[in-house]
Amino acid sequence: MSTVVKGLSDILSGGTEWITFEENKPKILLFLDWYENLVGIREHYEPSLNPKYVRCPGKDICPLCQANPGKYPALRIKFRVYDPTDNKVKMVSLAKTHIQKLNQEFNLDEIDPTKAFVTIHRTGKGASDTSYSAREYKKGDYALPNMEDLDVPDITPQITAHTPEEITGFMNAMIAGVAGNTGNGNTGAGTPQDSGTSQQGNSGASRGRSLPF
Repeated sequence: MSTVVKGLSDILSGGTEWITFEENKPKILLFLDWYENLVGIREHYEPSLNPKYVRCPGKDICPLCQANPGKYPALRIKFRVYDPTDNKVKMVSLAKTHIQKLNQEFNLDEIDPTKAFVTIHRTGKGASDTSYSAREYKKGDYALPNMEDLDVPDITPQITAHTPEEITGFMNAMIAGVAGNTGNGNTGAGTPQDSGTSQQGNSGASRGRSLPF
């Protein structure tokens, strides 16, 4: 297991590589976390802050919830996958509705994505029209990895809420940056773009293994 983290983005993100799905560019993946291992956490999306995604510690103590009482943080599901194209374990963050859709298709095709490669397709480009679909990858171009040989990142930091003090620091840094650039420090946290992660609805999966939420 490597102890070296290379690259500014990896260093600032704690060495975690995230997968970004793009339309018409399917990803071939093996899921390492699924079923009972899935974990979700509510996140604020604030494009003006660094980091943009702030893990909410709870509306009663969260400075962003207090600054934007009408904006409820979206539930994001975090899990790890193996990418055979570069032999790396990466992190995925999806909305609950997208997880439900993938699980329905896995159940329908009787696929266990932790034991077979699957191809994940994204359609749509915006938060409101994005959808995901999955199919089993049957070409046989890749062999299942030896799990003991993989450098598997710890998921704990990605599912641990930021503290109120950390969030206040993010907000103050943004305000100070704006004040330094414009000479006007009168800027609140603002209303962020909608992250497009509708969290309601039932899974609709009539058979197969269920998810823990």
